[in-house]
Amino acid sequence: MIRHHWSLFLFFLTLSLPVQVYAQQPDADPNANITSEFGFHLGNLLPAQIDGVTEIMPLWGLRGGYRMGQGFVEFGGIGGNARGAEWTNLHLSLRADMPIEGLVGILYFGADATQFKGAGKEKKIFGGGHVGGGLYANISPTVWFRGEMKFNVNPGTSLYIGFGFVFRFQGGGSGAGSPGT
Repeated sequence: MIRHHWSLFLFFLTLSLPVQVYAQQPDADPNANITSEFGFHLGNLLPAQIDGVTEIMPLWGLRGGYRMGQGFVEFGGIGGNARGAEWTNLHLSLRADMPIEGLVGILYFGADATQFKGAGKEKKIFGGGHVGGGLYANISPTVWFRGEMKFNVNPGTSLYIGFGFVFRFQGGGSGAGSPGT
């Protein structure tokens, strides 16, 4: 019942968010001066071929990112417990951002370390990988909404569908790598 209410909340948030998106200059890259970010997210894991994890699992997580050249390095963790199963994932990704009509499209890939315990099973640790994509929508000068889908390989395969808020920060000064140097 609670999961149903969260699903409805996320559905209505997704529908109403475009109305609330922060206005951008048409030709401006809303991502140009961002140097670091930190955020949280909620979502569901859709498992396939994972021993002891047969139902959709609600998860939550934290993530951070730092600009490296034209892209971002992201790191984070996702975890949750449901129906006797436990899931914990640490990930490191390389991400490319692309401005799309006032939004920012993202594509990323990376490595995972996943510890899970299926219902009635022992804890196991796996290394794996992922690839994903999504969109950022600017809500205010520092707060962005992020929706994403991430396909994970090992253990088994899974798809994480998540939504959350990210605080993105602009760099300052005139150090190496800043605009104008």
